[in-house]
Amino acid sequence: MKKTLTIGSIEIENPLVLAPMAGYTDSPFRRCCKQYQVGLLYTEVISSLGLVFENKKTFEMLRFHPDEHPISLQLFGNLPDRLAEAAKIGEQLGFDMIDLNLGCPAPKIVKNGAGGELLKEINRLPELFRTVVKAVSIPVTIKIRIGYSPDANVAKEVAIMAEENGIQAIAIHGSTVIQNSFGSRQWGPIREAKEAVTIPVIANGGIKKPSDILSILEETKADGVMIGRAALGRPWFFRDCLDILAGKDAYAIDHKEIDTDELFSVIHQQIEWMVESKGETITIREMRTHLHHYLRGLPESSRVKDKINKTKNLEELRNILRTYKNTFFSL
Repeated sequence: MKKTLTIGSIEIENPLVLAPMAGYTDSPFRRCCKQYQVGLLYTEVISSLGLVFENKKTFEMLRFHPDEHPISLQLFGNLPDRLAEAAKIGEQLGFDMIDLNLGCPAPKIVKNGAGGELLKEINRLPELFRTVVKAVSIPVTIKIRIGYSPDANVAKEVAIMAEENGIQAIAIHGSTVIQNSFGSRQWGPIREAKEAVTIPVIANGGIKKPSDILSILEETKADGVMIGRAALGRPWFFRDCLDILAGKDAYAIDHKEIDTDELFSVIHQQIEWMVESKGETITIREMRTHLHHYLRGLPESSRVKDKINKTKNLEELRNILRTYKNTFFSL
């Protein structure tokens, strides 16, 4: 496969992409993934109306560090003009790309006619694409699922619409909106879409271990791979995938034991970056979710996570982690 990925005028050093995940892909976690050479980063999904009406919490979610380039701002909404306004704001703030979410299955998004709901009436999409593309000078991309329901595969059709109306790349998740994350290895429709267009297609869904990257690329012939849940608690997943793409032993990489020094180093680094950008109180609350993933499968992790869930002090959190490491993982 190609060693790089080009979207519009943006050259990306490798074809690996961090998926936008609500509650996870904030700046500190993105920076952790960037340390492991992920090619392209996405924000969490951001409300276009929240930007247009200058919602304080929405703008706080837009923070990013210079190290994160190239980075794409992912927007959701169903009003072309509002999405265009939000895209302009994103461009002014320094984002490299704008991505339109057409696949999110979250009820709070779908019930408002956005996200995956837009795949129900794809005849509305050309106007939406044209309006946003015209509003900005940076590349506009889209992220979709293969359809709304299992009997409505529209990936190929939407990909063609996208290319015809100025969209410069498309990420496709191998499941339907109704299926959510289930059925995510339906990669055939991704390949059909790839064969129908010349813009880059990024395959998404069904990646659980590093060697899965070989399977999805072989089946879809995609230009890049978007990785989401597999990277939670494992930002080094991107390094492992790149090693496999470079020809290293896939079986050995899939089955290697975790390096606990590296694990706890990454955890403490993410904590420090979160404190810098969000303060102590929010860091303690939000790191609980991340630590659930970092510590999964480790000895006595459920007991440790219970302690973490009860702490309200940052130094106490650090001490819990240090004690856990020294008790179970030190020589």
